[in-house]
Amino acid sequence: MISKKAIALCATVGVAVSGFAITAPAHAEPVSNSYSIVGSDTLEDVVNALANGTLITGSSVRSTVNNTTIGSFDATGSPYIITKSSGTRFGRPNGSSDGVKALSRSSDGAAYTSATAGGPANVVITGLVDIARSSSGGTVNNAGELLYVPFGRDAIAYAYKGLATGLDGLTASQMKSLYECSPGFQIGGVTVTPIIPQAGSGTRKDFLAKIGSTEALMKTIGEAGCVVEGQEHDATTLTAESVMPMAVSRWVAMNTGASYDKRGTGSLGSLVSGVDPVTGTGSTMVPNAPYYADTTWGRDTFLVVENARVDSTDPKYDAGLAALLNSANSTALTNVSSVVSRAGAVKKKFGFLAPTSGVVAYRVAKTA
Repeated sequence: MISKKAIALCATVGVAVSGFAITAPAHAEPVSNSYSIVGSDTLEDVVNALANGTLITGSSVRSTVNNTTIGSFDATGSPYIITKSSGTRFGRPNGSSDGVKALSRSSDGAAYTSATAGGPANVVITGLVDIARSSSGGTVNNAGELLYVPFGRDAIAYAYKGLATGLDGLTASQMKSLYECSPGFQIGGVTVTPIIPQAGSGTRKDFLAKIGSTEALMKTIGEAGCVVEGQEHDATTLTAESVMPMAVSRWVAMNTGASYDKRGTGSLGSLVSGVDPVTGTGSTMVPNAPYYADTTWGRDTFLVVENARVDSTDPKYDAGLAALLNSANSTALTNVSSVVSRAGAVKKKFGFLAPTSGVVAYRVAKTA
């Protein structure tokens, strides 16, 4: 848990001055003068909005620390990033796993190689990553070097394109057969093409676990199988009669205009019988709480930090970083308040609800 001492530091995180506005997600590469954030594609747009400032709730909200700005870096873009002034150029972390790996190497000083093709390899990035975005949880380890701090509640559904009867209501068992390339897998007499996010994606990891499959059982085209790999949440890549996992939060944000629209001509399918993932349409679309509450298809998302840096008893303690992740703070990245001037209200506009009641920060071992 984040130390109670951090509560006294709430004043170090501030709201943007009145009139400041970035209502669409900003994708220009920042250079942080305080803390840098990398990792999950699922969380990038909402964290970008909080880092860069937004008026999406009708009130100006921006998470800052000691009058300095934070930098949030997209999962995709150029093969490399530079996170801090005079910092080393290193490969862009693409996805939750790669972001947590980069945080681990930033903390322990070992060389880092990104999963992004074309980026520099074996680069020492000590101190260049402060927070990792993660759409999936980790394995609890009470002596772990990392701390997973709850960010918001999301859910997994799927995007589909095609006219095959029944493609809008697939079950987990059908998905398992499809992604394990069951011979001749068809829906409505039509062969369906499965698409999976890139390796290292938290959505890929969660989706496979939820349908009861594994990386070993799923066979990509590169492994002489049937599954096409693509960038997560980009439904413009859907071909005729195809499906792909989709974070419901991203679908909501693409409909409301909070995120760039990558829906293409796809539609959203439900994996919970009789329960739609969303309610409303267009700019009025919001998460459907019963779908998000589902114990299989709902999921909590996290911001990950080195535990020592938010532990007030540790010599590495960083008061500013602790305040930024202290949910009691009105504009902290982890705040869940629905008040329009709070970070929690911004999250809802991007399709996130408050984390599951009772879910608290927990420690996880660093990535090897």
